[in-house]
Amino acid sequence: MHPYIHARKTPGKAAYIMAATGEIVTYKELDERSNQIAHLFRASGLKAGDSIAIFMDNNRSYFEICWAAQRAGLYYAAISSRLTASEVAYIVADCGAKLFFTSKALEPVAAELAAGNHMPKVERRFAVDGAIAGYESYEMAREGLPVTPISDQTAGTDMLYSSGTTGRPKGIKHPLTG
Repeated sequence: MHPYIHARKTPGKAAYIMAATGEIVTYKELDERSNQIAHLFRASGLKAGDSIAIFMDNNRSYFEICWAAQRAGLYYAAISSRLTASEVAYIVADCGAKLFFTSKALEPVAAELAAGNHMPKVERRFAVDGAIAGYESYEMAREGLPVTPISDQTAGTDMLYSSGTTGRPKGIKHPLTG
């Protein structure tokens, strides 16, 4: 079920609790933050059917970004935090990501990606939980954006990648249902 349903019924209930820190994110917070990021997607020129890539550690912002992509009709590719810069760059290019999200915890690989221009088709890069050279602050980009839904909500979906045991990883892209 979509978080907005729970946000309306039980806004103060925990949507998830981060094991490492004990931080609680309520359904209301998840709903509002995902709306803000959906607005960021539209302000960045993304439309239904476009793709983003997420290269993060176990992070509270991950679900915000995923649900925002769900709301905005986007494909989102979750990339393993254990991959090298060249492996990440391959998936980012293959999925056609226009925006790229990473976290401070993955700075060594993220910095290599930015410094080497490994993602030439990515229009904007965002870092969560701290500054990384070549990346915009996720928190600052989200700040001040509306917490209400975008006017053209439509269903997005994940774009999963195979392990690549027979060569390069292969993206599994299901048609969007709207």
